[in-house]
Amino acid sequence: MGSTVAQIVVLELAPPMAALRSLLLAVLLLAVTVVLLQPRTPTMLLRTPLFSECPHLSVESRHLTLLEWEYFLSSSLEESKAKEVNVYPATELSAGEAASLDNHIHRRLPRYQDLFRIVASEYRIDWHLVAAISYQESHWYPKAKSPTGVRGMMMLTLPTAKEMGIRNRLDAEQSVRGGVRYLEQLKGRLPESIQEPDRTWQALAAYNVGIGHLYDARTLARSHGLNPDLWTNLSDFLLKLEDPQWHNQTRYGYARGAESVQYVENIQRYYRHILARQPRKPLPVMAQSEGNRSTL
Repeated sequence: MGSTVAQIVVLELAPPMAALRSLLLAVLLLAVTVVLLQPRTPTMLLRTPLFSECPHLSVESRHLTLLEWEYFLSSSLEESKAKEVNVYPATELSAGEAASLDNHIHRRLPRYQDLFRIVASEYRIDWHLVAAISYQESHWYPKAKSPTGVRGMMMLTLPTAKEMGIRNRLDAEQSVRGGVRYLEQLKGRLPESIQEPDRTWQALAAYNVGIGHLYDARTLARSHGLNPDLWTNLSDFLLKLEDPQWHNQTRYGYARGAESVQYVENIQRYYRHILARQPRKPLPVMAQSEGNRSTL
């Protein structure tokens, strides 16, 4: 304020037009200073037209960019403020999990990051999500296998691989393409009423446990007056599919519901951690450069 007064005093000695310009500049600087000193809340930031510079993004494609922006907000604000923006809750990784993932991000992710980007762009999804799914499935190890017979980066069963046109499940590119293609196929088999990101979470659960069991959980949720399109509701009924009292009421019977719910939660946590480890850019620039995000 003292500098502004000094500027006004000097105006008395200046020529009329120059004085007027200087006065207007002083007032403008004072106004800008006041605005910048005002506390900014997450709600104000979320109301900013984040996508005004990204007209090429469809309505369906913007939820991923918004999710990344919410992550950025929640990671830089205290807990009380983060709650105000209603960021999707996700359990933090344990210290051991974070250390292991960071080690793989450093040692293995660089080998496959371009592959994740290319395949993700073809299917218009976020490559960070593809990376998170692959990490959950195989820790980015192309020759991974399990006792149940699933193999590769995306741990495809032999029937699924054949259905997706995959000849060699141990080939990293074929496996990632097959896994993402299968995930998108599952999304297409879900009701149109399911919005993102719930649509992706439900498709991932189906990827793990089978879409028939997902339908069963949806039927149970609806029969108890809950909206089955919300992952928070559906996950509760997936858990119940391990209980005979519940799965005896269903078409497909018993399912490893707890494993499926944990599977989705793991991917959510890995996804956010991988995002947090990437260099951040201003949101509109990031959205333009990535350009192909649509479904989480």
